[in-house]
Amino acid sequence: MRKPGDNEQRAEAIDGREAGAGGGDISRSLSKILRPQAAYRWLLPQLAAIKPQYIEMVLRGALAGSHVQAWELFDLMEDTSPRIMKNLNEVKRAVVGLDWQLYPWQEENRAPSERALAKARVVSSALRGMRPDPAADENDFSGTIYDLLDAWGKGQSVLEVDWEAREVAGLGSILAPRASYWVHPTCVSWDMQGRLGLRLEIADRPGFAGATARQGQAKLTPGVWQTTSMQPRPSQVGEFPAHKFLIAICKAKSGTALGGALLRPLAWWWCAANFSGDWLMNLAEIFGVPFRWANYPPSTPQATIDSICSVLKNMGTATWAAFPVGTQVELKEPARGSGESAQGDLLDRAEKQMDLLILGQTLTTDVSKQGGSRALGEVHAGVKDEVVRAAGDFSARVINTQLIPSILRLNYGETSEAPEFRPAPRAVADPQANAERDAVLLAAGAVLPKNWFYKRHDIPVPEEGEEVVGGRSSHPSSRPESQPLPPPSPDCVGIDPGDDKGGRPAAGAAEASGSP
Repeated sequence: MRKPGDNEQRAEAIDGREAGAGGGDISRSLSKILRPQAAYRWLLPQLAAIKPQYIEMVLRGALAGSHVQAWELFDLMEDTSPRIMKNLNEVKRAVVGLDWQLYPWQEENRAPSERALAKARVVSSALRGMRPDPAADENDFSGTIYDLLDAWGKGQSVLEVDWEAREVAGLGSILAPRASYWVHPTCVSWDMQGRLGLRLEIADRPGFAGATARQGQAKLTPGVWQTTSMQPRPSQVGEFPAHKFLIAICKAKSGTALGGALLRPLAWWWCAANFSGDWLMNLAEIFGVPFRWANYPPSTPQATIDSICSVLKNMGTATWAAFPVGTQVELKEPARGSGESAQGDLLDRAEKQMDLLILGQTLTTDVSKQGGSRALGEVHAGVKDEVVRAAGDFSARVINTQLIPSILRLNYGETSEAPEFRPAPRAVADPQANAERDAVLLAAGAVLPKNWFYKRHDIPVPEEGEEVVGGRSSHPSSRPESQPLPPPSPDCVGIDPGDDKGGRPAAGAAEASGSP
């Protein structure tokens, strides 16, 4: 069987070595290309100047290729709206918290081959061993999933992968991702054919993998960008180098990806909420304060009138007033209504739209107003789970179709029998239901794997000669050695041993199906 390292492509990846960021020796084609920056030039005006007309201009400009301004708008929306940030993080954290099991490739109704299991172990080890620099803005596997999901709201997200040569016990030397880091939208651009690529001023740098053959002899230096571009889409963009970038493009509707970001419909509501919040603060300053009324003779000099107006204005914060003789002052109490305001209602409507679009439901608002119905809450929770599953499938598709093939290509020279992630909600076990179910199965004569049985019920396996309590006649641990447990069925391959289906992986699949 071909092992990692026994291929020409891996030899080329290590040939012409130079020290990578992770300390391993890799070729210049896998070295770091972009240099992350702590600060970037900001194109949008101040928050108070962003009005509906300006938002319309930005969103229409995105369709013409000005994707940086559109991304900055979406980033500002997330930065200034607690509800948008909460909802997006709710989806991202839920996806990261899914059970990311890696399943080896297999034919239908057949057990995985030894080659497929070996590849799954290499991929699992490569991803579980990611070790980002704690002082840098770098990602491990979970952070990679989180940053890929930036495309869930903003439409696109690009990550650069930093590779290293790593020694793994039982596998030898493999090429594996050390870390990933998020790429600012100023580094990429869309061409007139709707294809995303690197900015040409980065791609044409000497030493870059996509530069000319003559330039390719120069030493590779990380790309540095000084300005951002507000120009329409260029006629050409630089191709992303192989194995170096993860590209996540997410569309909330059909059509061009430049106009398919999920946050686009919320831009107007976000703008309305900003102005409503400003108006609400002004209202809060005078809400409940008596209306001040003053009468003065028509012949009163203008200077005296100005003085009276000044005193009336300051009466809201002062406890005294002085008026000329002949001035009549009245304090009129405002009518007491329901306490709701148009500004507060508009803020509530904006947050409801944010909940509906991002989470698919309004569990935190509607349910409480309708008395906290449990049935309604379960319906809302089910809708949110569908959104989380869809976001999990999207991020898994990026990993399965881009990162895993790169790992196999660099280590095996080909990508057949590639394992894949199938994220699923973590099952919450019901100990009582499991015990009752297993008791029925044992009483019926079913044979259960001993280690699986003890792990399922969170009980340590008794050691040889250890004193035990309880009956042993029907317990799997009392089965004599002459009656071994039957081998696993091929249908059980890839089933989590901790779920309620009673399945277990085939021999060798347990190691390959580990979650990174």
